[in-house]
Amino acid sequence: MKNVLIIQDVSGFGKCSTTVALPIISASGVTGTILPTSLLSTHTGPEFPGFTFLDLFENMKATLNHWVELGLKFDAVYTGYLGMAEHVDLLREYIPKLLREDGQIFIDPAFADNGQYYHGFDDEYAKAQLRLVEIADYVFPNLSEACLMLGVDYETVDPGNEDHVLMVLDGLLDAGAKNALITGVRSNGKIGATLKTAEGEIFTSLATFLPQSFHGTGDVFASVIVGSYVRTGDMHKAIDLAVNFVPEAIKATIEDETPITYGVHFEKVLHLLINA
Repeated sequence: MKNVLIIQDVSGFGKCSTTVALPIISASGVTGTILPTSLLSTHTGPEFPGFTFLDLFENMKATLNHWVELGLKFDAVYTGYLGMAEHVDLLREYIPKLLREDGQIFIDPAFADNGQYYHGFDDEYAKAQLRLVEIADYVFPNLSEACLMLGVDYETVDPGNEDHVLMVLDGLLDAGAKNALITGVRSNGKIGATLKTAEGEIFTSLATFLPQSFHGTGDVFASVIVGSYVRTGDMHKAIDLAVNFVPEAIKATIEDETPITYGVHFEKVLHLLINA
């Protein structure tokens, strides 16, 4: 059974990061091992002002050293919200020691949306994330994160313009990623993602756009891709699955008797990932 090392924060309440990634990857038929980067009382969205934040850098280092001593190896490493720029150099040092020879690195920058940084992040953090892009087999930022990492003016990039999207993807490939994927691309009332490989292959997958917005859908999307791809080895299938899974999770949230705004009820549609 394949084993993915999930390196993200743990937000106690709010449905994001590790509490999303672990159940989704498990439902995909892949073992998830977690390395928490920080501990938060809630996610950092505007719904929860005054959240607590505990940096786990020292515990990360001790854990990584322990795993290296044990000789543990993983089929893939998947990073998301880290919390501190200092985590990047630590991960660049240890990820190669923990990855199987044919293992792959998935980077979801997870620090911005709608052209704005999440609480606590800035340009230095974006530059740090770009150092992770350098070692990525697959990187999948949203358009905001890609623009901020590359120093591109977000307001000048149209997610519905293929040339604009490809320009950003080329920037990520030039930064060192072997394959780059942008989420949130638009076309004819649909939304999805576009992948460009180092060989120049372009693949786009789209689903019907739902106007509702929920925190954590990026984490859901990335986790579906990682779980599916690690199990099947088919990236096109993984992207299609993720592009269609997210709106199903959104619809399940809207239709629930107690709808929420701080996350999606992905649990209601986890069955769509089993043996998918």
